[in-house]
Amino acid sequence: MQAALEVHLVRVTADDGEVQIWLAATSRDQALDLVLDAIPEGWAVSLMQRQLTPEHVSMLDMMLGEARRHEMS
Repeated sequence: MQAALEVHLVRVTADDGEVQIWLAATSRDQALDLVLDAIPEGWAVSLMQRQLTPEHVSMLDMMLGEARRHEMS
């Protein structure tokens, strides 16, 4: 697998109104589709404008095509 060179932030809203932030290791154009494939049908997604720096992308250690929920600490 290939390491991701870009990771985009996706805002996910569940049916109950809970808001989650997901990380999508793909092109900006494909980020929403990647996250939609990973979450339950009917949940809403939107692309966030904030861009991650190359240093942050490297620290995430994600593979190209990976989507994961961001766990807030």
